[in-house]
Amino acid sequence: MRSALKGAALAALFVSTAQAQQQPFLSQPIDCELGETCFLQALFDHDPSTDSQDFSCGTLTRDGHQGTDFALPNLAAMREGVDVLAAAPGTVVGTRDRHADIMATDPAANFGEELCGNGVAIAHGDGWVTQYCHLKRGSIAVEEGQRVAAGEPLGEVGLSGSTTFPHLHLSLFLDGEDVDPFAPTYETCGAPTETLWTDPLPLQQAGFYRYGFATNVPSFEAMKDELASEPTLSATAPIVAWVSGFGSRPGDILDIEITHPSGTFHENTVTLENRQETWQRFSGRNYTTQDWPSGTYTARLTLTRGSETLDEATFTATLP
Repeated sequence: MRSALKGAALAALFVSTAQAQQQPFLSQPIDCELGETCFLQALFDHDPSTDSQDFSCGTLTRDGHQGTDFALPNLAAMREGVDVLAAAPGTVVGTRDRHADIMATDPAANFGEELCGNGVAIAHGDGWVTQYCHLKRGSIAVEEGQRVAAGEPLGEVGLSGSTTFPHLHLSLFLDGEDVDPFAPTYETCGAPTETLWTDPLPLQQAGFYRYGFATNVPSFEAMKDELASEPTLSATAPIVAWVSGFGSRPGDILDIEITHPSGTFHENTVTLENRQETWQRFSGRNYTTQDWPSGTYTARLTLTRGSETLDEATFTATLP
């Protein structure tokens, strides 16, 4: 993902050494727990064709994506505020803080600086630059020329620029060229490679963001925002299990099972048909004329791709 901010940042840099050492020096650039309160949404695309492939031979990327996306589970988390952090010490060489936090309906229609939205660029010496995109308007806490330490807050995750979900897009450059921090010396997928992360980041190709019970059929927009994960169930209302996930590929299987004190309450197997960075599904039973039994209801979610289990989740709710 490129923007005018990148150009401004690189223009201010000094010439680097041709033999710059590619040693681990990047820390996690977002204040959250990966796999729990935030997720690796998209990695660097190493496939030169119109297909896409990440460094591990996986599909956690999209065509032409030249960065690393750290996504929040929903809009409620964005509103609460999640800090974007400097991945390494350096000097701020560019900032921008004028774009609104608006979910893009047609990302392909945005060009130039609108791709990145609000952002910060930091020079780290020897030609290395990190760029932080899609920050929340009004949240940027640094200014050009300021020295920052690794882990210092730069702003908050937002929805500015070309984005359909709240996330941080981190770009890394060496002498103006895009670099994958997971595989800076990439030659072929799956091959051993160096990493620029000081601490390994957990990599999950697909999985669940959030899930829970609902007493009606939730809208997709509501699932993108926030639903109560432990509602009070009603004996005379629908009982529905819902889930928001990431990284789906055609043919992925989502199994949803709900049990209650008397045994199996509901079962459904859903085939995910599209390749999507984010997705939402729900399944359950409508109320008819017979009240549901009281007690604890347990939902089990399983996401599989062929013979591989990608993610599992279990959660409960009580009907008084």
